[in-house]
Amino acid sequence: MAGLSAALIGASFIPARAGAKMPPAPAVPVPPAGPWARTGDIQRAGGVLHYATLGSATDKPPVILLHKLGGWLSDWRFVAPALAEGRQIIAFDLPGHGGSRWSGEPPYLQTLEETAATLVGALDEMGIDQIDLIGTSLGGCLSVPLAVRWPERVRKLALVSCALGGHRTLAEIREDVDAKQANLYDRNGYPVPTKPELLTQIFGIVNTGPINADGIDSRKAAGRWIQPSERGVAFADIMGALPRIQAPTLLVYGEFDKAYVKFRSDAEKALKNSRTEVVPNSGAFVMQDNPAATAEILKRFVNEA
Repeated sequence: MAGLSAALIGASFIPARAGAKMPPAPAVPVPPAGPWARTGDIQRAGGVLHYATLGSATDKPPVILLHKLGGWLSDWRFVAPALAEGRQIIAFDLPGHGGSRWSGEPPYLQTLEETAATLVGALDEMGIDQIDLIGTSLGGCLSVPLAVRWPERVRKLALVSCALGGHRTLAEIREDVDAKQANLYDRNGYPVPTKPELLTQIFGIVNTGPINADGIDSRKAAGRWIQPSERGVAFADIMGALPRIQAPTLLVYGEFDKAYVKFRSDAEKALKNSRTEVVPNSGAFVMQDNPAATAEILKRFVNEA
């Protein structure tokens, strides 16, 4: 399912032998129609970052939206219009996800730091110096090293349903992440469709049907980039980095969240300047499960003085 957390996604992947050909990738689904005013691509070393915008530039920095593991920027389509009232919104597809395409085979490990640097390079090319940053799951996890390494760039930070864990070694990743989740991928590392009841069992999702269908498509679009990205989350010491964040930070959880809320207490203790909001009647994927309440919470945070 799109956005399965660092503790829940992963499977063994044995790289193809030298000279061996991988089977053709499944056709990439077309993302759902969104409210976006414009879409574009930013060429980066080795690939292309796809993005979409909404709203107009103001005296406040743009709001950057980063999606969940196995997701795409369309995850934010129900929340973006409210956030774009008086602000410019830019939603990115992360490397290998959605419309962002990289050449060659995915690496075994896509670290959060290299993805964060790729995003900063894209922002430099777009002429954007400062941002309000909102990320969920994978997007929130990589927002942490971005905010730590480039503190002058992030005015405000919202971490929505994120696996804010500690560092695991490569050996632990192979044992705890790869081997235990092999049933979520085929033998070539492509994600297999999931059943909607899995969303309720693991993430407490309320509106399982449409969210599951959307997630099957977004995970198919991300393909073999899901596992490298998930390993990057497991490899990073996200919790250890939280005390170094300078920006005011909002932690957001769904009322029925079963996957990410376990990180809440330690994150609240680690962050210097934070508060927590809970989205009512929602599982972990709050921007899809209860977008109206999520938009209200995020809009209030980014627009505060």
